[in-house]
Amino acid sequence: MASFALAHLLYSLTFLSTRYSYPSSSSSLSYFFCLLLWLLGGGLYAYLFPFLQKTPDAAALTPGVGVYVALIVLMATLAVRTRRPLIMLGSLIFMTSDLTLALQTFKVTEPLEHGRHIVMTTYYLAQLLIAVGDIKAAEGGDEFAKWKKS
Repeated sequence: MASFALAHLLYSLTFLSTRYSYPSSSSSLSYFFCLLLWLLGGGLYAYLFPFLQKTPDAAALTPGVGVYVALIVLMATLAVRTRRPLIMLGSLIFMTSDLTLALQTFKVTEPLEHGRHIVMTTYYLAQLLIAVGDIKAAEGGDEFAKWKKS
């Protein structure tokens, strides 16, 4: 979990880099979506909390998962701020991958028949989308404006 938390932190720092130009004023929709992400993250943690308490190492795992959830939501929030559709989609799929894994790991749901395949497919798809989005950002141009016009 620590290595993935570090990855989310590094993605967050990347999304703060100068290759992403942020508009001087963000839209209300962007703020609403970011707020929604934080509410979703908090709700997920509240939902997982009783299941975390049942684990043998609950004293360490419960706050660790809380920090992890905060880091992944921070990464997704900063991805929204990049205004890069591929990066935004990649971060949301990354969250979906982690949610699927958490629900199975902490025995919230029965293990899915193809749970590992779902987790790994969404994980690799997320990495691909974020990487391609970052390459496009490095090449320049306002991808969001083009996407918005279509």
